[in-house]
Amino acid sequence: MTYRVAELVADCLVAHGVDRAFGVPGESFLALLDALRDRNDFDLVTCRHEGSASLAAVADAKLTGRAGVVMTSRGPGAFNAALGLHVAAQEAIPLVMLVGQVDRPNLARDAVQEIDCGRSFDGVLKWSVRLNSADLVPEMMARAFAVAHAGTPGPVAIELPEDLLEDPAKGFVATANGAVRPEPGAAAIEQARALLRAAERPILLVGGECRTASFRQDLIAFSEKWNVPVVTMNKMQDQFPKSHQLWAGQFGFFTSQPHVKLLERADLVVAVGTRLGDLSSLGFAFPRQAEPRQPLVHVYPDPDAIGKRVRTDVAVVSGSHAFVSAMLAAPATARACAEWSSAAAAARTATHGWPQFGVPSADVFGHAVAAIAAHFRPDGIVTTDSGNFAGWVHRIFSLEPTARLLGSACGAMGSGVPSGLAASLRFPERQVVAFCGDGGFLMTGNELATAVARGANLTIVVSNNQSYGTIRSHQERAYPGRPYGTDLSNPDFAALARAFGATGFVIEDAERAPGTVAEAMTTKGPVVIEVRSDVRQTLDKSLAASR
Repeated sequence: MTYRVAELVADCLVAHGVDRAFGVPGESFLALLDALRDRNDFDLVTCRHEGSASLAAVADAKLTGRAGVVMTSRGPGAFNAALGLHVAAQEAIPLVMLVGQVDRPNLARDAVQEIDCGRSFDGVLKWSVRLNSADLVPEMMARAFAVAHAGTPGPVAIELPEDLLEDPAKGFVATANGAVRPEPGAAAIEQARALLRAAERPILLVGGECRTASFRQDLIAFSEKWNVPVVTMNKMQDQFPKSHQLWAGQFGFFTSQPHVKLLERADLVVAVGTRLGDLSSLGFAFPRQAEPRQPLVHVYPDPDAIGKRVRTDVAVVSGSHAFVSAMLAAPATARACAEWSSAAAAARTATHGWPQFGVPSADVFGHAVAAIAAHFRPDGIVTTDSGNFAGWVHRIFSLEPTARLLGSACGAMGSGVPSGLAASLRFPERQVVAFCGDGGFLMTGNELATAVARGANLTIVVSNNQSYGTIRSHQERAYPGRPYGTDLSNPDFAALARAFGATGFVIEDAERAPGTVAEAMTTKGPVVIEVRSDVRQTLDKSLAASR
């Protein structure tokens, strides 16, 4: 068989550790599909929509630490996949989009579905390249993966002209370039140590730049060594054990007043692995810039992400794990402050506490989530779509360091099912539970067909309150009693699940939640649990959280 550019591209993917891609097949990259067909070191997951394929690739990248890969055709396929590009850019996730392009003689001639990715996705992509000759394929593929990982990780696009994939590539070999992994200097570590030694009320903010199990273990040791409470960023609750005495909670879209008051009292902020965007800085108001200022130690591998919005006392251009490791190796003389630890614990309880008893029966979704959490395994994986319903998950679930949380940190709807699909394929032996709203499920829920085709052990929980509940809560704040455009007419989700070949369950009242959940959580294969809930419960809790 002739060794073509298609085989060379496949070899380049494998050389970069890629063993799985998600996509929708297109006639513009038939040769690449053919090159992948007989490989036993690569799995192509055929999805039902490029948007959900790109979201699944983002989730896979979070789980592996490697760049996720999505394959699309040009034009409509690439624009459908743009949702994943946006999420990857917002959440700093390495993502490579392979786009089947028109053949080279017809480029720049307005051929059917022709697209220039660099121009079309300017401001979202970190880099875009159009391959035009076999000899450049190894170099450009290696560069694409390096760019996706370097500095602030993000999305890149590689255009593959249809005719190029058929060109001979004999004599060319796949290569992989090393990614830059910056580490802190001795001076930066000493400055950080000095500030921590002097601080009486330090707080540690942890983002998602590093998601490895070893980092999490070292993070626990770091917090204990320096006696510093830990706040995790939005949808990153799994970065630090909820049961730990130094866990102070996680940021969300609506920060509670107890949390705000705690953060206002901090006399040192150490931000690790976060760019300090609007959600992790309370709308760019934290750390406080007015006097008395809150000193800031900011640790991130991209120098362009440090010092952009707030004054930074110690700028540490470093990966999160390298910084934590260096601080663990340095001598520590942290102060013991029982009052500050108690204040952090009180804020955590006020924000995230969930009563074991006394939850009203009208809160059907709360009872359902509590029942699911009781069956959740220590090494399980939970995914959440965007929506107020996720607040129940964050408050009720107590995640061990071995568990994983894949949430929609940037608020993109539709991520719940694709993320669950990616997790169930990556870890088929682990329990995977995907939480969705009715709106988000009907955006990407067709990937249930993919889960059925793969025999995935995936449990999907749909909060059916017949509303775009989050938007409805915003309406109630801005225009009380005047909802418009947010009501939904929904199908029978359990019946829909059965039509797909999955198993469907319905929970309509709190009393039956434990029994239905017990049966559903022991059912193999894809399962959908529809929880019919009252939108009023969502609104009441959302409005209360924002006060």
